Amino acid sequence: MDLKQRVAEQRPRESSGSRSANRFDYQKDWAILKLIELHKSDQDYLLVLDYYDDIVVFDSETAPENMEFFQIKTAGTNWTLNKLLSRKKGKDGPLPSIIGKMYGCKMQFPNHTLSLNFVSNTFLSIDLKDRKAKSVSKKEISFSEICDKKLPDIINQIREEHSLSNDPDFLEITFFRVSDLILNDREIYVKGKLSDFLEELNPKGTFKISLVYNTLFDEVKRKNNFEGEIKDFEVLVKRKGISRSHFTSIIKNFVGVDKKVEKMWTLTENRLNTEGVPIIEIMELQKAWDTYKIEKMDLTNHYLQDIRKKINKLIQTYKTKQLLYSEIIQPSYNDFIKAENVDIYSEHYIKAIILMELYSI
Repeated sequence: MDLKQRVAEQRPRESSGSRSANRFDYQKDWAILKLIELHKSDQDYLLVLDYYDDIVVFDSETAPENMEFFQIKTAGTNWTLNKLLSRKKGKDGPLPSIIGKMYGCKMQFPNHTLSLNFVSNTFLSIDLKDRKAKSVSKKEISFSEICDKKLPDIINQIREEHSLSNDPDFLEITFFRVSDLILNDREIYVKGKLSDFLEELNPKGTFKISLVYNTLFDEVKRKNNFEGEIKDFEVLVKRKGISRSHFTSIIKNFVGVDKKVEKMWTLTENRLNTEGVPIIEIMELQKAWDTYKIEKMDLTNHYLQDIRKKINKLIQTYKTKQLLYSEIIQPSYNDFIKAENVDIYSEHYIKAIILMELYSI
């Protein structure tokens, strides 16, 4: 059975983050960092939010063969083995422990699980096989590194929770990871990483990092909070996943378009000068153009996006005209004002929208 078919048949063992209003935004910010990491690898991927685990990463959005599970929790103090093995009381008996939940993912996908990962902002305090190594200074610990004295506690716990007759095989693929994401300053940290990432993609680009961050965070939140039925892998991709192609389409709004916008303004300025448009008017249009090229990327500004759609429809009448300013921009603006009577945006801002919609930027 391939992985896509198994996903269609396997349902999550329990309701998770999207059904809890108190989940930290830390998980969503970590997801953004993970997306950046995955994207830099140049490999295909699909990051799924709040399904089977807090975050699951498949090795492909079309033909997945393997997956990695990530459980993400914050804490004010270092973790201990007792915390990872403790079980809270539930309505029908003890709830799964953290380690029990992690191994439960492997049980659902025994032939496709590459790794089980517990991610936190604090360290794990535990004795290791290497007595010289201090666990509270290690940002990555494989469970195979844990001292032999503690391993039976973990193995017996998993056997008990999942009613296993044999010892589970999981030590080599199970990891405790400490994230560099700071709990109290997480947004600043993620914005910094985003800025570095975008600069690598386009060193000469100008980016409004807050806008990029808010766009990505809102998309992660939307995917995380979807609670509808997942019938098959394709629905999982659409409703709960962010793939390489999807992440690329989001980033493309902020990278690459910048060069095209600059080139189109140069051509526009030349046409306006040729048509004898006053220099003051051209300067005002350029100022509005520079403002709008950034603000139009905010897909959460539904009012502005609605105006874009209306202008796009309206300018179709004038697209075949020859003179840019007198036969396209000004008549389109006049028609829009008559129809909408918009006073939130300036005249030149509306004209900048007309220009970019004309060029389909």
